[in-house]
Parts: sequence; C-alpha cells; structure tokens
Amino acid sequence: MEVMRDLGAPTPGREVLAQVAERVEFTDYELEPIDKNGQTRWENHLRWHTGDAATIGWLTKVGGWSLTEAGGLALDTFPGDALHAELRRRLAETLRQRKQALQRLSGEEQTISRALSLVGPGFWTAPDDLGELTGADPATVAHFLAQVGHANAYRVLNGDGSELPQGMLNVNFRGADILQRLANEGVDVGADRLASQQQRMTAADLRERLAEVEPLDSISTKRAWLVRGSSVEGRDLVPVWLHKRSMSLAASGLRAVSMPVSRADLKSFVDEDYQHKPYSAREAKVTEFDAFCNRMRVGDLVLTTSGGKTYLGRVAGDAEYTNSSDQRSNLRRSVEWLNDTRPVPFAKLPDPLPAKLHNQSDVVDLTENLATVEKLLHELDIEVEKPAPAPHKPLEFRPVSAELADELMIDQAWLQRQADLLWHRRQLILYGPPGTGKTFLARKIAQHLAEPSAIKLVQFHPSYTYEDFFEGFRPVQRDDGQLAFELRPGPFRALVDDARQHPADPYILIIDEINRANLAKVFGELYFLLEYRDDSISLLYSTEADFTLPKNVFVIGTMNTTDRSIALVDAAMRRRFAFVELHPSQPPTSGLLREWLRRRVDAGEVTHHADAADLLDALNRAIDDRDLAIGPSYLMHSDIYRRPDALAEVWETSILPLLEEHHYGSPRAVLDPYRLASLRKNTNTPPAEL
Repeated sequence: MEVMRDLGAPTPGREVLAQVAERVEFTDYELEPIDKNGQTRWENHLRWHTGDAATIGWLTKVGGWSLTEAGGLALDTFPGDALHAELRRRLAETLRQRKQALQRLSGEEQTISRALSLVGPGFWTAPDDLGELTGADPATVAHFLAQVGHANAYRVLNGDGSELPQGMLNVNFRGADILQRLANEGVDVGADRLASQQQRMTAADLRERLAEVEPLDSISTKRAWLVRGSSVEGRDLVPVWLHKRSMSLAASGLRAVSMPVSRADLKSFVDEDYQHKPYSAREAKVTEFDAFCNRMRVGDLVLTTSGGKTYLGRVAGDAEYTNSSDQRSNLRRSVEWLNDTRPVPFAKLPDPLPAKLHNQSDVVDLTENLATVEKLLHELDIEVEKPAPAPHKPLEFRPVSAELADELMIDQAWLQRQADLLWHRRQLILYGPPGTGKTFLARKIAQHLAEPSAIKLVQFHPSYTYEDFFEGFRPVQRDDGQLAFELRPGPFRALVDDARQHPADPYILIIDEINRANLAKVFGELYFLLEYRDDSISLLYSTEADFTLPKNVFVIGTMNTTDRSIALVDAAMRRRFAFVELHPSQPPTSGLLREWLRRRVDAGEVTHHADAADLLDALNRAIDDRDLAIGPSYLMHSDIYRRPDALAEVWETSILPLLEEHHYGSPRAVLDPYRLASLRKNTNTPPAEL
C-alpha cells in the first residue's frame, strides 16, 4: 500500500510487486517457488491479501493497482501490524454478512461459494480446481456457475486460461468480454487471449486460503455494548452494579412492562409515557430500551465507566422490569463483572474505544469493535470464551396464563385450546365477520407463545405473489453500474432461516386477510409442506433440493368472511389449516363488549352510551345474514363513551356504510332497521347516561 501511495497512479501489478521486492528483504521460506511457473510464496500471498484489501475498498485493481482514499486513510490510521489486523477484522465482517446466503446452498455449493469469494481482483480459478477442492462432480460445478449467479463467477476460466463456454456462464455475464474484464482487474492476458497461469488459484491455493480465513469466518456472533451508569439522575450506580452483579436503565417514566416486549409496544408506551419529551428524545428512548430488552443477549460483552475507569462484564440474564424505589433502575439485567477489582483507566483503553465512550446514549452498540474488546480482555488475562451452550430444551409453547386471559377478557380454557390446536396442526385460521378482533387476537396469542423477534406479520392482497412472500429475483445495481437480478428472501423465507438457527424456539408467521390472495400462487410448492412437514421439496428459484419447513414454524391466518365467503375455501386449504370461528353470537366474542364496558363503568370511565352492548346485540339480531354480523371492536374505543355524539358518529361513519355496501343497489330504506333510533325503539332502550 505504501508503494501504491508513492506511485500515485494506477500501475500494473507486476510493477508494484517489483518495487515491493526492492524495499523488502524476504526470508528463504518466502522466496521458495510454489508452482511450475516460478511464482514465489511471497508474491502469491501478497496478491491474496491485496485481493482482500480490494474487497473491503482499500485499493482497486481496475486499470492497474492503485490506493483508494479509504486505503490512504487506513494507512495513516493503523501503523505497523495494526493495519493487517484491521484488514482481517473488516474482512471478517464481510464474511459474516455472506453467511445467511450460504445457508441456502447445499454443502458442496457452500464450499464452492466460499472459495469463489476468495478469488479476488487479479486472480482466476478453473472448474477443475473448484471440483477438486469440494469433491463436487463437474456437473455440480457447472450448475453452480450458471445458476447460482455468484458475484465472482466470471473469474472462473478453463484450465488453460481461456473463457468458459457461454452455456457455463451466468446470465449476468453472457455476452461480456470476460478476459478484458479480468485484464482490467490486473490479470495478465496474453496475445493468445489466455490468462496467466501465475495468477491462477489452484485447488491447493484455495484450500490454503480457506484455512487462513476459517478463524475469521467462525468468529462468535455475540455482541458488545456500552451501558452508562455513572450519572443516573445525579447518582453513580456503577458501584451498586458491581456489588449486586447487575446493570440497569432508569426508565423512570416507563410504565411497568412484562417481558418480552416488542419494539412496537415499547414505541407505543414511550410515545404516551414520555409525551412531554420532544420527538427525537422519545426515539432515543425507544432505541435504548429496545437494545437493552431485545437486542442484547446472554453472553454478550458489556462495558461501563465510573470515575475515569472502565469495567467489563458478560451479560448473564434476561431483561426484567422492577419498580425500583428511587426510579433509577427499573430495567435490569444480571451481569458477570470480569474486572471489578482491576478497572482499566481511560488512558489505557485501545482505540477506538475512547472515541466510542463519547457517545451520549445510555446504551451504545460496540459490536463492530468486538475484537478490540476481546483483545482488552486478553490483556487483562481474562479468558475470552464463547458463551456456554445453553442446556438443551425441548420445543414447546408456554401455557396460557390467567393474566393473558384477563387482559383479553377471554376464558383461559378457550385460549389454551387454541394454543394446543396451533401446536398440533401448526397452521390455524381465525375467521369471522369484521370487528371480531381476529388480527388483535392472533397477535396477542403469538406474543404470548414466541419472542418478539420470532414473530412476523404480513398482509395478503390480490396482487401478492410467491416472489413477495417467499423469495424471488430483484433488480440490483452491480459494482460496474450495470443492472442485474439477485435472489432475495421474502418475509416467510427470512422467518424460516431464522427458525433453523433456533430450533427450540417457536417462530410464528401471522398472515392477515389470508383469503384475499391466490393461495396456490403465493405458496407455490410450499403448499405441500404445510401438510407434510416431514417431507422435503425442490424450490422454484433456489438450487436447494431438500427444503423443509422446520417444526418450530407456525402460521396463524385471519379471514374476513364478508370479503370472500368461507364456503369458497378449497378442500386443500381446509386440510392444511385448522379453522376457528370468531362470531358476535358465540364465545369468546359474545359478551366481550359487555364485559369491556362493565370494567370501564366500574372504573368511572363511562359517562355516555352504557347501552352500547344492548344496541350491538339488537343490530346483529336485525341482520338476517350471519356473515354480515358486526363485531364489538368498532365500539371498543374509550372515546366513544366520553362524548354524547360519539356513538352516533361511529354508527353513521363505520357501521352503516359497511351494511350499505352489502345492500348495494337496494333502496336506502333497507338501512332503517339498522339505525340507532330504530334499534332503541324496538328494544325500548332510551339513550343511556351515567
């Protein structure tokens, strides 16, 4: 990099290497030739690492080797061995980002993909090399190159250095001058249009490179955090944390919350509980609470500061809410403090940690500096170990609690039956007329059975497709500015991939308005797996030939019977889903509004329209079509019972227009039996006031 900076202009790679040779005295080992072309070990390895530097943007090999602005900054920032350490750290981040995509490939394809990722600018390899490395047959290698569409697939040539046949090229590279593109990246291409064998990465080279980066690729996925405790509403809590082996957030304005709590719920609570704060302050609170409660995991590393010194620990417990007497530590986690008797002075913290400590947030994500934190622990002679594997636990649903039943005003035994039904059938549909709380109930059940991060909600509509739902090709702009298509996961694919990583935890997909889409079109081959969980299938777009649905993936759908009659649901769907009706005339929906009102009357929150439950019952008796009944959700808003005209407003703007739509083309008089005045007259119920 120093040579390229001094040259100041794009220079052929062989000239850069020649100038390096003039400045460095190599060992006999480094000078050993490693191939029949006489390439030395140092030349080969230097080309590898410059390829790594090109991958992270420190240099470019297009039109010759040259240093980028980011590379020049890195050269000035990281002296000596620190430069190579920073290169490895950034390369490790790039490798981790590729892991999720690799998980969708077969074992052989994963190895091919990882090997190709290491064929950087200025290098090429051959199908025979990839086959020898992985043990894959030529047909598998050819299929991978043509179908998977790896970003480096154009760097694969025939063994003699000539271009592959067009049929072996991915569609993104067909018609392009591959050798010219490689020449622009620094590959020497002769007049015979053959790439230099000195720049070929053989199976042995690839195997050595894979062994070199393997430790980077397997770096722990734990995170690191800074949590402030030295000035919590005027008091230094860090000594208390060290003594009680814990840490906390004040959350002094936050209501009592039950864990787990989703980010969406936290935002709702913060917007209400901290409404006196400006918008930016509320957003900061949500981010901090979400990081502390949800993103932080047992085994993560944590730093805190007090009196100019730094303490390091390992998160040992889940978040919990405790109403502390002084309101300075309502959100808490247990922590194993690792250097409580040997704090590190600020002046001895390695870069860039001192700069990170200037962040004013109460919780700061330090994961990008995880290697630095671990290095600090090493210097303190504290063993950096991966978190102990959690004891094996079976996949199971937690029992439905009396607290949930009371919150939903639904019989606990009924709720438990639905949870048991979902457990045994894996797919469940809540169906009924509008306003019966189908989506609300689906979300509450899911939140009780699974962690917030293991729940995903999608809404179907007539134009929804398999590509939207599971996976499909999406346009992306390549580094060379050309438009290409990449296979991208949809919400269901992402949920399944996450579920595979945590087989003991339930993952739940909520599909709102499931009957509004063409289900056969949306689910495609997945329709089969909904019924046969123990079988596997080939996917439409992926090369994965043995895709299965994990046993810990559950689906809850909602279906509005007024949008499309339940009678139109085909037998295939009925076999795959258990159907649970929510209707205003039967439990648990019947009586829900009455109980909701009773609680608010007892609390003194109702001053008008205490007869709303009687009026809703009268309305549904007047509707002769069972599927057109009106659910109680329309009337379960506290504001309705605080204003004398609010009930009539809801009736005229929400309920009657819905009934008018179902009686489209009929005289307006057909709505008269549904009006408030008629219902009160027929039930002899005068307007109620309290």
